[in-house]
Amino acid sequence: MRLFGHPVHPMLVHFPIVFWSCALAADVAGVAADAPHAAELASATLALGGASGLLAMIAGILDFVGLAKDSPARDPAVAHLMAMCGAWLIFLMALALHGYPPAPVVSIVALITTLVGFVTMGIGGWLGGKLVYEFGVGRKSAD
Repeated sequence: MRLFGHPVHPMLVHFPIVFWSCALAADVAGVAADAPHAAELASATLALGGASGLLAMIAGILDFVGLAKDSPARDPAVAHLMAMCGAWLIFLMALALHGYPPAPVVSIVALITTLVGFVTMGIGGWLGGKLVYEFGVGRKSAD
């Protein structure tokens, strides 16, 4: 999927990465320093990450559908897709654990869930980088 000749998926992935990274930082601050409003910030950034992540996943799935069935990038693409969908679901669990309205204190369970989502996102991001830099997925010469 391209917009004015540029791949859309890479344009969108930065938003959930930033939001979910901020959520982890807010959760850590909430548990370690009992920071006021940390739980609210974590909940907001988890929700924004979920919404922007959904848009990035839609663009990524459209790219995946366009990938040739015999492409050597197919298996890493499936692994990337599964890791990122898994991260998205884990972050949604973390959002649910924060509650609505968010509890005034970040729970250790919510923090651990956010951390697991962050690690899963890191693995998926590494696989996404492998698709671009090793297999050329998304580059004009590889399409």
